[in-house]
Amino acid sequence: MRASWKILATALCATMTTAAVNAAEIAFSSPGDFTEIGLNIKDTYSANPDVITLEVTLSQDAQQRMAAASGAALGQDLTVIINGKAVSTSRVKSVLDNPQLEISMSRQAATELLPVLLGVNPAANSSTASQAAPVVAAVPVAMAASTAPAAAGNQLALLAAAPVAVETRQVTPPSVAASIVEPPVMPAPVAQVPTPVPTPVPTPVPTPEPASVPAQSAEAELAAMLATGKMPLAATAETAIASTDVAPPVPPAPPAPPAPPPAVPGWAMGAWLPTSATPSPYAEINAGDPVTIFANAADAIACNKARFSVLESRDTRVRLQLASNSQCVISGVQIDRLQISSTQMPGRIAISLYTRQDDFDGPPSKKGIYRRK
Repeated sequence: MRASWKILATALCATMTTAAVNAAEIAFSSPGDFTEIGLNIKDTYSANPDVITLEVTLSQDAQQRMAAASGAALGQDLTVIINGKAVSTSRVKSVLDNPQLEISMSRQAATELLPVLLGVNPAANSSTASQAAPVVAAVPVAMAASTAPAAAGNQLALLAAAPVAVETRQVTPPSVAASIVEPPVMPAPVAQVPTPVPTPVPTPVPTPEPASVPAQSAEAELAAMLATGKMPLAATAETAIASTDVAPPVPPAPPAPPAPPPAVPGWAMGAWLPTSATPSPYAEINAGDPVTIFANAADAIACNKARFSVLESRDTRVRLQLASNSQCVISGVQIDRLQISSTQMPGRIAISLYTRQDDFDGPPSKKGIYRRK
């Protein structure tokens, strides 16, 4: 199922304004006829950057009335009136039966229409401001009236208006006798009796005995064992224990964690509109369906949030594989895979649509340039 965005452009010259007197009219009320309202204030890549675009979604009743009015005014001028204000007049070339509608208007018309869309009543605000003005002025007048008599000359009244209680305290001057500091009385030294120190008793030192004969025989026995190469049993046991003392093996390093699965980058996600097929300073007809890319699903007019898996994710390209049970149709193509590529223009991407029969490395069934909504 293919759908196209149909846009009404507002003429900015005086001749179009004069011709709008005899044009057919269709009136909308923003509270009841619009389910969504958006305002595009600036578009650097637009042919007429001074034009402001109002993006609305019509209710079912408003969509039927728009289709009937545009069908009756084919080849004629049609004036769009929103909340009692005429905002756009353009020539009808086909029946406008799409719920999405973009209305281009001048900045002056947008300035007059925006407070009404926000529910602000300028007349009520002006009357409220005029009623509040005397109240603000009454405060300085009352203050001036209350301070004028004091400034005129009666200074005693100002002093008596705020009495201050002063507490008096009697101060006793110091006497001469109390100011003289007497030196402290030092106690008389007391003679100290020396403590007797006990005389140390000498400790007897034992006399070393001469070496015995068995010690010489032990030295001779050790020399004989070294000469014959026969070591005692105790020495061999120590050597065996020392030889078995081996360091434990080093455990292997843990394996590296697996790489995270590929994901849709932020520059590719969001709502995207196809670029204009017929560039014009007053009108713009989009070729293709609007597409919305989520983290794990793709949405379009005939593609109800079809889930997908990310096959490849780079800085300039993303490849998506839709679920096998999804029935997703975008711009008349039953898609099986999507490829989203970045472009040299900021805010624009290229979307390639592939069917089951298409080679993913070959040309797609359809490709288009989309701009961010």
